[in-house]
Amino acid sequence: MTERFSEQLNNFDEHNPLEQLIERLKPLHSILSQNSYVKDTTTRLKRIIDDADSQPIVLFIGKERVGKTTVINSLIGRNLLEDRPSEPTRTNTFLKYGDEEYIKAVFLNGMEVIFDIANLSLFTISNSESAQIIRKHLDYLEVYITCELLKKVTIVDSVALETGANNTAFFSPALLQRCDEVFWVLQAGSPATEAEVNFIEQLNKMGITAHLVVNGIDRVDGEVEAFLGVEKERYGYYIGEDVPVSALQAQEARKTNSTQLLIDSRITQLSQLMFQLIDNKQKKTRHTTERFLQWLERLRVEMNTIPAREPYVSAFEYIVQHQGNLHIDAAQLQQDKALITSFEKQYETVSKVFKEVQTLFQLLQILESYSYLHDPVVDMYEETAALYQKNVRDYRKLHVDYMMEYGQLEKLFKKQTGMSLAFPLEESELSSIMSEQIQTLNRIRTECEQKLMSIKKYEQFILEKLDSVQARLNDLTKKQLTTIRNQVKELEAQQIRKRSKMISYTNKLAEFSCMVEAQSFLKDAIEPFLLERVLPIKKQEEAYIRQTVEHIMTVDYSYEAPAVADSGELLALLNLKEKYPLFELRLSVEDIVSDIPELPGIIEI
Repeated sequence: MTERFSEQLNNFDEHNPLEQLIERLKPLHSILSQNSYVKDTTTRLKRIIDDADSQPIVLFIGKERVGKTTVINSLIGRNLLEDRPSEPTRTNTFLKYGDEEYIKAVFLNGMEVIFDIANLSLFTISNSESAQIIRKHLDYLEVYITCELLKKVTIVDSVALETGANNTAFFSPALLQRCDEVFWVLQAGSPATEAEVNFIEQLNKMGITAHLVVNGIDRVDGEVEAFLGVEKERYGYYIGEDVPVSALQAQEARKTNSTQLLIDSRITQLSQLMFQLIDNKQKKTRHTTERFLQWLERLRVEMNTIPAREPYVSAFEYIVQHQGNLHIDAAQLQQDKALITSFEKQYETVSKVFKEVQTLFQLLQILESYSYLHDPVVDMYEETAALYQKNVRDYRKLHVDYMMEYGQLEKLFKKQTGMSLAFPLEESELSSIMSEQIQTLNRIRTECEQKLMSIKKYEQFILEKLDSVQARLNDLTKKQLTTIRNQVKELEAQQIRKRSKMISYTNKLAEFSCMVEAQSFLKDAIEPFLLERVLPIKKQEEAYIRQTVEHIMTVDYSYEAPAVADSGELLALLNLKEKYPLFELRLSVEDIVSDIPELPGIIEI
């Protein structure tokens, strides 16, 4: 590192160079977004901008069944991600903070679709046919949840390392580039394979230092330090920090509220290390600068190859070929069908959610199963109804206890007196045992009376609110159905936009002036800033920047755009509303009120 480079690192906070760089990249992205020929390159630039603007990204990698997902669940404090040993994670999943919880599926073609959080396992571990079709075209997931930890960091649960011949392992370079820190998860007692060690060495050559997380320390009975020592002798010079943890202990600690178990799990040490590592603005600025310089080389290559593609002739032939007979390719059709099937299944389930509900108990089961049926009014009603049913159950149990005790009293009375039990009783007729039984009966009767008072109080509330809550639940159901229909409409709208692009492709070529605008912006706004010595750029990188921008400026985008025809047939929208009519909730007072036995009378002596 040169003296000037080191000096820049010490002055980051004062100059805030990262923000200045990103504010210049945003207009460049806006310019390039006008041209579909550089769509992938533009998407990569957008990711650089978004990643720099958002929380630091921490990636967890490792081979199958080492507990990456379990470690992440323990960090966020809930079992969000399925972590079955038989079903490995099949999709790279970004966990981000959100006030509302949902899934954003980002597909390889740039399309983004929102799903309910309940569908998470469909994308991450499910091996069904529809899940496989969707994942074939899926780039990654963004899962937004309410979690305080995610206000400061984005966590990535990754697919397992792919191993190859000659002890090699592979992982997406594009995803590695996006991440600020990498944590490599190893199972305690299971040494790293040669392929894993070679992979960590390759990360070092890429300028990435992975930190080691040894999971499952509860299974090695105090031998974790010895295990760590042996492993660090093998490859310690390739890794940064190391943290032994027990994700299972951390999860159990949260279930049982055990502070000692949480301490033993060391999961807090992992989260503290994670926050310590990401709290490095200098490193993030350098990392973003390196990513942009790599992207700049990609742009240079792409801009040099665009004229060689003869876009004018190719676009003309493409439009003629599809004129009056627009269609989507088989892969896109499969993807759209899978999405339509998923939407249709969601819609059918929601439309029939109340079809079989005939009692208050069944309603409470439904409310517990579906998050979209909740708001403050419904939550209060659900809580009160649950208390009502609990008190009914308690009352019935007390009544059974009373009747059993009463039966014993009858038998004892008849045995001792030869007569049937009749009230009022004379004290002289009673033995001490019978007197005690009568006291027990009256005590149980008092408890029954108290429970009955609670039942009536809660019953009055749920009956008074029944009509308004039913109307609210029906409205929430309709709202969810509308959301699903809008998602289907959005899918159709995206198809329409794609068809329109086909029709207007040649006209878009005439708009290649945006590439000329990008050349000018790079020369006039980006290059001077990069050379101002504000960013941590090395001397040899300055020469590279000048040379790369100069090469980009020499590309000539002269062309003659052909005329093309217009219009075509488009796919029709699935009519969910007619196919799946809504079954509204229609409970009566009789459906709500529970039958309970009459309150026993007081036994007087």
